[in-house]
Amino acid sequence: MTVRVLVPVDDSIGSQRTLKFITKMKDQIPVTATLLSVVPLSQLEYHGFQKAQIKAIAEQSIAHCEKMVERYRQELDKAGVLADTRVERGKPAEVICRVATSEAFELVLISPNGTGKISNLMFGSVANKVVQECRMPVLLIR
Repeated sequence: MTVRVLVPVDDSIGSQRTLKFITKMKDQIPVTATLLSVVPLSQLEYHGFQKAQIKAIAEQSIAHCEKMVERYRQELDKAGVLADTRVERGKPAEVICRVATSEAFELVLISPNGTGKISNLMFGSVANKVVQECRMPVLLIR
């Protein structure tokens, strides 16, 4: 039986660890993975960027994320793991939980980056919210 997993990724070492975990465990836990990158555009507005600046930054960020998830997909493909990619806009934890729920993923694999506030040092702010808010199993990869 193949497990359908959602794998939120970014440019962090944590994402690399998650990919290594998937490839290492592929024979024990066969998966099909959806690599999801979320571009948090609302943070740009919060920091006072002008609309033209936000548009330019958004376009660059989305293009960067599309290249990144495709690079990760190719890594998994070379290891024999079937994966697809997608890039979404929004608040990362909210988007991850929405996609995981609406598309009935069986598992979310996420690696905390540990760069959040002191209250989130244990998991990282996005991973912490995903663990608290997702209604399906979430596996944290350290």
